[in-house]
Amino acid sequence: MFRPCMIGVTMAALLAAAPAFAAGFEAELDPVPFDATNRADVLGSIGNVTATLDGGTLTINGTFSAMTSAATGGSVRIGLAKGVPGDAIGTLTVSHAPQGTISGSVTLTAAQAAALQKQSLYIRIDSEKAPDGNLQGWLEATGTN
Repeated sequence: MFRPCMIGVTMAALLAAAPAFAAGFEAELDPVPFDATNRADVLGSIGNVTATLDGGTLTINGTFSAMTSAATGGSVRIGLAKGVPGDAIGTLTVSHAPQGTISGSVTLTAAQAAALQKQSLYIRIDSEKAPDGNLQGWLEATGTN
């Protein structure tokens, strides 16, 4: 038997169980891990990004400075957990200079949006001297870092 009041209860339960996504995220961009072979290529770098999640679209804006060589690209990446490097899931636009801006949007899958909530998404900027990463920062809900 169909009961209209049960639909309302069921819908309310489903909405309550749906994950709530924070609207704002931020990351401090710091040098990637380095060793004696690449230390001079990544030291002295800094930056900050903010991100907003609107539906499934993550929009990134930020700045960086003091890199030892010009930026060559930027990406949103996903790791297994915060601090664990992973693959690129989207490309960002960067100023091709040792300082400048980073921006862009990436449409996230449900799994990627869940990873964002678990701080498993990060931003990486590559440079001429550090093509496998110069700066990176893990996205956290605004006000948590």
